Amino acid sequence: MSTSGSSVLTRIVVIGVCLGGTLLGLRNTYGDNSEAEVKAKAAACGEGRECQDFRLLNQGRSAFSQTFSYQVSLTEKGRQRSASTDVECKRAYILLGDFECKVTSGGLPAPAGS
Repeated sequence: MSTSGSSVLTRIVVIGVCLGGTLLGLRNTYGDNSEAEVKAKAAACGEGRECQDFRLLNQGRSAFSQTFSYQVSLTEKGRQRSASTDVECKRAYILLGDFECKVTSGGLPAPAGS
């Protein structure tokens, strides 16, 4: 049985893509996620705010996303505000790129006057 050169090349490319995808997925699941944590806290607190307390309630990681649940509190105009916030972080290009995080549920109320 003979195999053509293009068939062998195709198999090598497919194996390379599969191995690369697997390694990137493992990195997203088990690698350093400090970048995602920083961006998740910023999303949980809200744009332009400085929260004083973050309590991690739950964290989940997969090859494609990371989820964080926080109990967040801050003081605005002498008033203490607190809320549970769920945040999901995904990479810009499925397995590659910077993390982009958004609140999926809960969150602190909007500042008064906005």
